[in-house]
Amino acid sequence: MINLSLLKNCSSLIDTPSEQVSSQSLKICTDNRRYEHPSCFVAIPGAKVNPLDLIEAQLKLGLPLVIFEANKINLDKVDGLKILYPKTVFLSVKDSVTFLQEISHAHIHEWKSLNSRNTVFAISGSNGKTTHKEMLSHILKELRPGKIVSTEKNNNNHLGVPLTLLNVTQETEIVVLELGSNHPGEIKVLCDIAAPNAGLTTNIGATHLEFFGSEEQVFLEEGYLFHAINQMTNGEGFYLINIDDKFLKTFKPFSGAITYGLSSSAMAQISYKEETTEMTFQGKTLSVCNSSVTGKHNKLNLITSAFIALNLYPNLKSEIEIAASHFRPTKNRSEWIHVKGAEIFLDAYNANPSSMKASLEGFKEFVGDKNASLKETCVILGDMNELGEKSSEYHTDVAQFVKSLGFQNVYFVGRYAHDYLNGFPEAQGRESAASFKNEFNNDLLKKYHFHFIKGSRSLQLESLFDIT
Repeated sequence: MINLSLLKNCSSLIDTPSEQVSSQSLKICTDNRRYEHPSCFVAIPGAKVNPLDLIEAQLKLGLPLVIFEANKINLDKVDGLKILYPKTVFLSVKDSVTFLQEISHAHIHEWKSLNSRNTVFAISGSNGKTTHKEMLSHILKELRPGKIVSTEKNNNNHLGVPLTLLNVTQETEIVVLELGSNHPGEIKVLCDIAAPNAGLTTNIGATHLEFFGSEEQVFLEEGYLFHAINQMTNGEGFYLINIDDKFLKTFKPFSGAITYGLSSSAMAQISYKEETTEMTFQGKTLSVCNSSVTGKHNKLNLITSAFIALNLYPNLKSEIEIAASHFRPTKNRSEWIHVKGAEIFLDAYNANPSSMKASLEGFKEFVGDKNASLKETCVILGDMNELGEKSSEYHTDVAQFVKSLGFQNVYFVGRYAHDYLNGFPEAQGRESAASFKNEFNNDLLKKYHFHFIKGSRSLQLESLFDIT
């Protein structure tokens, strides 16, 4: 919900006088299929489709305001629409995306000025961004219903971040914002838009190397959030530094930053107990128990999210521990599902070498806790995309890691199956999820009780079975 008086702050982009628009508040919509009346429609050009061709139904409803890019085709089209729909205001801008980014920045700046405690908490990093976002959002929304806005799904790019910010209202207290990047410079763009005053960089790993080239370049990109918060808050902003990460530990903490991890030198010390995960800071211990979260990497994500919530709401420790215990993994992301009597760990959304290894270790830990043998398990690994020129090496290395853990019933699926097999020749390769589906359902699903399935989104490994 945005106050349209903020249009004056984007005057450098607007070609049509903004005085045409009365001072009111409207939701922002960029997809005519999700239009909720009344909203402002921002027409963002597609590769093949002009969005102005798709909004006739919304115009008939009385769509109050349309933002569109000023070019001859659009201007001619709008001249005709103005005659048919005289009550709709058509406002032309030089660039729709830039307009959306500038108006969201102005909106969040105005919101932050309302209360010094209003916080934009941003999350960057190679692995665990979405998990942290989901966990933290869950905890905060249980604490403060209706007061939290967070990134939906993985809308973490140059369009998703502005749209998230534009959901902020005067009642909002915290924004939980996921920042995504697969090219150099994108985190800076998102920080410039969102102006985060608190945050976390989860870790640095071998992600999107096709575009970054090395983990050092990934660090420069994902770690930019540290510098943005330091500069934005004059060193007073809350920022968590993962001191167990070989790159992130090189950050010199500013006054608002807190180091955390298993290392004895961490300011916030993490420890794993039999049933709980704990974080101790300044003599006080936060404790979280959640049987639905498996693997130390996910337990780390949950206790870190709880610690962030405690920093934001320091008087709600007990409520935070309870809320954290209620969290359940989201669809296709580190979730346990039951199919035909088998237990399946499914993470079919994303995969890279570090997340793959951490998930495999967590799966083995879970099976061990069940007092089961690895002979009862089936491991299915799909492609890890965007790893650049060393992609083959990374797949081979992960396969060797799988073998070192003692797994025996292993299947590699996708175009990199042969690279996996170079590291684990005793395993088996399959061309695609579609070609593997019948074998999995008719044989493997019945033969093994525990299944591990993980790969990049393009493989759609969740299609191996039908959930009813």
